[in-house]
Amino acid sequence: MKILIVEDERTIRETLKEILEEEGYQVETESVGTKVVEKVKEFDPDVIILDLFLPGKLGIDVLKELNDLGETEKSAVIIVSGHGTVETAVKAMKLGARDFIEKPIEYNTLLKAIENSSKKCAGRPAYFETYSELPLRKAREEFERNYIVSVLEKFDWNLKKAAKFMGIDISNLYRKINKYSIEVPRTETFRKF
Repeated sequence: MKILIVEDERTIRETLKEILEEEGYQVETESVGTKVVEKVKEFDPDVIILDLFLPGKLGIDVLKELNDLGETEKSAVIIVSGHGTVETAVKAMKLGARDFIEKPIEYNTLLKAIENSSKKCAGRPAYFETYSELPLRKAREEFERNYIVSVLEKFDWNLKKAAKFMGIDISNLYRKINKYSIEVPRTETFRKF
């Protein structure tokens, strides 16, 4: 499988390349947003790991261009960002991205996303249809609810750890749990809140 890493930070780019090559993938890299489309046409990757903040052209603009050219139907795009918002993630999904991973990148999460994306290389991801049929506000709410549940599950429903990971205070997380009527299992961790 061929993977294109689009990342402007040299250390991250080289580390990802090394890890993915050790996993047996054929890897190329690019660091400038304006050169991505040309590189995609030349390399024809199965998966594109695309940072949102790039010199020359932002990653979201690169994704839009790839989508307009039909490249997101051929290559699975995984967005990575340290500054992404729910709105950005929803927009990326609507533009054909298959996944959205926050920095710092957990390599097992990335490898799983690559594996899942490679299984779905033909056509859009299943959740794309769910979000693309909704108005932006509703899609954002659905995405945020699903995101919160997945983070809570990741941290075994520990509100303190989940809130820290999401970069919000615990009272804000509790309000969101109530807002989205998320059923929280009655664990010791949750009761301590």
